[in-house]
Amino acid sequence: MAARAIWQQYFRTHDAFLLPTAFVAAFPHDHTQGLDNRRLATPGGRRQYQDLLFWISFATLTGLPATTAPVGLTRDGLPVGIQIIGPFLEDATPIDVAGKLADVLGGFAPPKGFE
Repeated sequence: MAARAIWQQYFRTHDAFLLPTAFVAAFPHDHTQGLDNRRLATPGGRRQYQDLLFWISFATLTGLPATTAPVGLTRDGLPVGIQIIGPFLEDATPIDVAGKLADVLGGFAPPKGFE
């Protein structure tokens, strides 16, 4: 509740908060290892799969609505998203911001081979 109150203070002067969805772009899904043993390749070295939970924790800890919107592609053509967090109980706000981003950036484009 304390974290939610701090966010509500922020949302008095801002419509939304933008942050990464994850520390990596889209990656191949590999379920050959158990969740605790999965690793992701990053420019800084291999990271535990569960480290992905860090960026979504800002919304999930506080119960704030969040939407991920496509913002581009990597050099390899993989999609990159941005997380949009909105005020408590204002689910339409991050969805609206995502729509506006799509208007400007062109929206989602599937990677080559997945059209």
